[in-house]
Amino acid sequence: ELKAVLTSMEILENLEYEISDLENKNWNDEWEKSFQPITIDGECTIRASFHKQFDTKYVIEIEPKMAFGTGHHATTDMMISFMLKLDFNNKDVLDFGCGTGILSVLAEKMGAKYIFANDVEEPAYENVEVNATLNNCTKISNNLGDISIVPNEKYDIILANVNTHQLSENLHFLKEKMKPNGIILLSGILIEQVEIINKITTDLGMKLIETKQKDKWTALKL
Repeated sequence: ELKAVLTSMEILENLEYEISDLENKNWNDEWEKSFQPITIDGECTIRASFHKQFDTKYVIEIEPKMAFGTGHHATTDMMISFMLKLDFNNKDVLDFGCGTGILSVLAEKMGAKYIFANDVEEPAYENVEVNATLNNCTKISNNLGDISIVPNEKYDIILANVNTHQLSENLHFLKEKMKPNGIILLSGILIEQVEIINKITTDLGMKLIETKQKDKWTALKL
């Protein structure tokens, strides 16, 4: 069947290929073996239900499925590191491009009053529902869609761990949604692309407070 599909797509010409059957495995067990708990800055642990309990200040249970955000990637790590130094108590938060909802969950655990979370990917939307329930969250508004569905409201803290292209397209909209003296955390920026974002934020009159770098990625606090 696969050969027939490839032939119909006209991509087999001058292409060497091999088809073999995969060994029958319990793929859920394989996934569990590869997903290890992680603790960030000694304060926040991200774990799955099959991991042992932890006694760090914040513990987040994640069932990642197909959405992005388990804490293992440098961009999520840096976002959480920034968040742990902020005061979320009674704050309104926007989690733009929320992925698994890991940042929204942490924001609620840190005392946020309300979190509007959105993502354009349906698996992310479905995953946030699961992860909010796993963590007994009640203040996360989970939404499927792009910037156009974000309410015309102002937020104390905006979280945007997406990519340089999405930030370039949406930063002026996000700036409009910041309260005076509000904080925005940005990541998903390759180190060699940070000047692109710095120029946009400077043109928008945003003040850079701190920069983090890990592996090949950059995160900004403005």
